[in-house]
Amino acid sequence: MNITEPEIFMLLAIEEAMMSLREGNCGFGAVIAKNNELIAKAHDTERTTGDSTAHAEMTVIRSASDKLGRDLSGCVLIATHEPCPMCATAVIWSGITEIAFGYSIKDAIKQGRKRIDLSCKELFKRAGKEICVNEALLQDQCSVLYNKAVRDSVDQLRDANTQKLEASAEDFSKKRLRWYAEQGHCPATDGEDILHAAYRVFLQKLGISEEQAPIVRCDEKHLILHSRNFCPTLEACKLLGLDTGFVCKYLTEKPTTDLIRQIHPKLRFTRNYKHLRPQCDCCEEMIILED
Repeated sequence: MNITEPEIFMLLAIEEAMMSLREGNCGFGAVIAKNNELIAKAHDTERTTGDSTAHAEMTVIRSASDKLGRDLSGCVLIATHEPCPMCATAVIWSGITEIAFGYSIKDAIKQGRKRIDLSCKELFKRAGKEICVNEALLQDQCSVLYNKAVRDSVDQLRDANTQKLEASAEDFSKKRLRWYAEQGHCPATDGEDILHAAYRVFLQKLGISEEQAPIVRCDEKHLILHSRNFCPTLEACKLLGLDTGFVCKYLTEKPTTDLIRQIHPKLRFTRNYKHLRPQCDCCEEMIILED
């Protein structure tokens, strides 16, 4: 698949947003280009600097102005998130003539995030400025940065170590056992064996379909599945640069085993830790009935 010039710049902005999250900031990235050449790139540093104006767009505009001067006409600003009114106003004053973004203010508000409900398009219109706005550039990739479940996982996994993960796993186990009790599951439905009953509960708890985690092999003792569902833990690991094998082993293996042991006490959940995303196209996971 061919990648366009704007998409290349957006990928750089996404890298900046990832750097922001790893530093403990809010996960926004932006770049400024002119004549298809990169002028500046930046991410937000609000939390680490204590500067509430240190948004990615504000910082990248300052950096570009250091190189080109106050007038940035002919430049394009590409950001992972639609500029807030403060940043959109800075775009106007800088003379930038085109912007592109991936995730919109309205999408953020729909997710329950606090945003000023004023689009950059509306602000540009009120200012009487003709600034070209390209929306939804690499929207799917940018939306992962602001997905609530992914953000919750990022907060949980930041500075993760074995002790922290094991403590989180204990909390996961309690929640999963509480969920199971609330569902009122019977150990197995008519004609359903123990392994498939565990598989059914596994799918239900994660809220995924058989197509998203199909069984690839099953015998009397082993049920092997390939998970391809959207996984907040996976996405958080990618954003933070963490080893998914390390995180998943300590964070989710025991809670899943605790859950399926409500079906039968000799069941165990594990993974093929040499076959996990993002290195592979799926996560190979196993439900085992031990002797």
